[in-house]
Amino acid sequence: MITIDLLEKKWNSITYYDGGFLRLDTNHPLEWFIGYQSINQKTLIIISSHEIIAPTSSKSVLVSSRRREIDEKWALSFELMRNEQESVFINLCCDIINYSQHADNEKESIALILSRYKQWNRLLESQKKNLIDENSKKGLIGELIFLKSKIKEGINILTVIQAWVGPGGADQDFIFRDKWCEIKTIGISSELVTISSIEQLDCSEEGCLVIIRVDKTAPERPNSFSLYKLVNDIRDLIEYDISAKIIFEEKLLNSGYIDTLEYDNQKYYYSGMKYYLVNSTFPRIKKEQLSNQIVECHYAISIAGISDWEVLEE
Repeated sequence: MITIDLLEKKWNSITYYDGGFLRLDTNHPLEWFIGYQSINQKTLIIISSHEIIAPTSSKSVLVSSRRREIDEKWALSFELMRNEQESVFINLCCDIINYSQHADNEKESIALILSRYKQWNRLLESQKKNLIDENSKKGLIGELIFLKSKIKEGINILTVIQAWVGPGGADQDFIFRDKWCEIKTIGISSELVTISSIEQLDCSEEGCLVIIRVDKTAPERPNSFSLYKLVNDIRDLIEYDISAKIIFEEKLLNSGYIDTLEYDNQKYYYSGMKYYLVNSTFPRIKKEQLSNQIVECHYAISIAGISDWEVLEE
């Protein structure tokens, strides 16, 4: 696997800026080269024996394809046009290389590359270029811990990934065939859990409120982890399920997450997960109880107060 750090070092090792390119040594169906179109324009080039139709360029990245006269192979190039986006561009290049690495053949690999680039392009155009804030980061960590736990329990990988609907704007974070789960990530000392909208717990079907406790910690603490490590642990678990991998990566992007080593700086400690059955007797605010004039509401629930609804992990 190509890492961001390795790719950046290889680019920085190039001392020629007049069209020369360095081939990447990677186990991949396609050939990959990095270099410069000019002294300031980092460029990634992909070589294939199959025709490649270039996707739409963005403001930051110029994408083009051509057939080479020397061997009649096709070359697809991604050229950085705005230097202030250099770190994002390197992340993009690293991501599409790794994302398409386990394809069975060149055509499948090209399809993965084009699909992944389109996802990146939507992210860049929507202005989600900065790191997600700490609150959103902890929420994402909790959802990923839950997702990872379901996979390790032996539930079908694709089923779990498809059930993760929160990044798409659904009212609950996970919706399975027989139940829904709303994930709340809080610190170890928290006594309350905040429900940020009526819809999160206002369902006619039974579901679960899942409370996950995660705190910032020192790097040297045993079993500490970063968001970056957690994401890559899950990638290792789903590596050979191409369909699940495509959906997972798209949902990460929809969450605002892009691979950057800055997400590896802060370490966290996970101290437990508890399930609470949300049924007809569970204490919650329902929309039918509110006046029509109330259009938005959030509230806090005492964790000690819902102990009667705690259930064993299913």
